[in-house]
Amino acid sequence: MRKRSLGIFGVLLAFSLFAAACSDDGATDTTEATDAPAATDAPDTTEAMEDDTDTPDDTEAMEDATGVKACLATSSTGVDDQSFNASAWEGVEAAMASGVATSESIFLEPGEVSQYQAVIDQFVDQGCEHIVTVGFDWGETTATNALAQEGITWTMIDNILSDPDTFAPLQLPNVRELVYQTDEAAFAAGYLAAGMSQTGVLCTYGGGNFPTVSIFMDGFTRGAAHYNEVKGTDVTVLGWDSDAGDGIFTGSFSDMGLARSTADGLFQEGCDMIIPVGGAINLPAGDAINDLGIDAALIGVDSDAFFAMDQQYASLWLTTVEKKIADFVTDSISEHAAGSWAAGSVVGTLANGGVGLAPYHDWDDRVSDELRGEVEQLLADITDGTVKAAFTPVGY
Repeated sequence: MRKRSLGIFGVLLAFSLFAAACSDDGATDTTEATDAPAATDAPDTTEAMEDDTDTPDDTEAMEDATGVKACLATSSTGVDDQSFNASAWEGVEAAMASGVATSESIFLEPGEVSQYQAVIDQFVDQGCEHIVTVGFDWGETTATNALAQEGITWTMIDNILSDPDTFAPLQLPNVRELVYQTDEAAFAAGYLAAGMSQTGVLCTYGGGNFPTVSIFMDGFTRGAAHYNEVKGTDVTVLGWDSDAGDGIFTGSFSDMGLARSTADGLFQEGCDMIIPVGGAINLPAGDAINDLGIDAALIGVDSDAFFAMDQQYASLWLTTVEKKIADFVTDSISEHAAGSWAAGSVVGTLANGGVGLAPYHDWDDRVSDELRGEVEQLLADITDGTVKAAFTPVGY
């Protein structure tokens, strides 16, 4: 059974994709860290999730692989966040199902940043061979422990570890960093939303102004601007200013009341296509749509929201800007088990299938053939570089 997080969402650290370890404010004091949550039991591999997660194509390498004990450390929002933590654990589950991760593989859910070091200590004590840390605020703890535990293989999601003095990538030999060029797919989502809008007003809000959040908002806004350039229209986007690099943020990834009031305000300004960024803080926007009785759509992030979120919202999702976190986590563990693992940054793009747009699901019959074709062509043009859609640097 999955154990819930032990505390409320902790204070987020001001790590970026380039400076994951540059602030003393976010340092974890190991002498004051609270006890780590109890380890969860790994599910029976025969009951592992059934989805479209792919395992590596090298069948021979898979047959020669020896299972490793993989241990996942979630961000403070926990494994049931219906977002990137859930996707990361799905990747570990798929690795267990294929035998490249042992059935003793576990996850832990620190309730706040002060518990991060205690979680790693427990993983080390339990003999974890491959540790996966989820979220940019794990940067400093991951870097510190990877340096101290050279015999452990690490996969870091949504952060590039950097030197605190020079901000240059640390490029540790036992750490792989998984990052995603999500603005490529978000650009296409912005174009799609602009074409679907009846009011000519799109909107967005995020939980906090961090690169892993704002990259969605920026790509979405630029995609709508591209639609205007192509069509000669004047669709506007509320909630993000690409020039200023700032927009509307709730300051929380768990305050649903604040998310609801934020969404209400945007809908009152005429928005009918909204992309909230920050896990389940998008659901209050769905509640607002239903309560207000407006014809509006949600755009999800990370995992296909049609499946990831509560089914009462299923009819509201136009699409989702996806990050293939599960696939990349599975690949990292599989390569470790097969002896072919390599450190460094791995960037998910449209070209390598690391990011993309989910199907239109219940909105499928409302997307015209013309717009559908334009979006498909735009995705192809972004992939081959004909259209520039990546404006937030990731990787190294």
